[in-house]
Amino acid sequence: MPALDDVFALLLSLDTLTPHPSLPKRLGPLLQELKNPVSSCDPRQLVELIHALWITNRDPMAENEMAEAIMAIDHGDSKRAYQVLLHLSRLKPEWPEVSYKRAIVALMTGETDAAIRHLGDTLRLEPRHFAALSLFGQICLDCDRLYEARIALQKALETNPHLKGVKEAILAIDSTLDSPNNRLNG
Repeated sequence: MPALDDVFALLLSLDTLTPHPSLPKRLGPLLQELKNPVSSCDPRQLVELIHALWITNRDPMAENEMAEAIMAIDHGDSKRAYQVLLHLSRLKPEWPEVSYKRAIVALMTGETDAAIRHLGDTLRLEPRHFAALSLFGQICLDCDRLYEARIALQKALETNPHLKGVKEAILAIDSTLDSPNNRLNG
């Protein structure tokens, strides 16, 4: 899968990327606080606030369209979500959440390669997008690309150490990779 290989290469260079300047400045401190093991803040509230900032835009019309796309996704209306997000991608190509939502819609319609490309676009604009990292890791798992999945999930966990099930998924991958029956250990 060339798209998967391209996004994996991007993943290995995430530390060299900077978030798009249009992103809210509050994201940096919130993401730092999320990593703080002795934070006085509730990590669930921090994640909620981070997600809220990711779907926020200075343009009220664009923000309304994002809300419409999210509602369409929530109702399983991939056609409507696709249309709204396509328009938003032309209107606000610098908005990482548009690409992330497009990845979700692509997965809803079985277009894995398109989803991977959209996740790459998301990470180019917002390299700290732990949901995109986690989703990419899940796609890698689904494609039996365990090494790539492990690295993607580890990066997601480094950004948000409170992700549910990710530590367990990494341990399961490690167990599989370390197994004498693993064809890659041949």
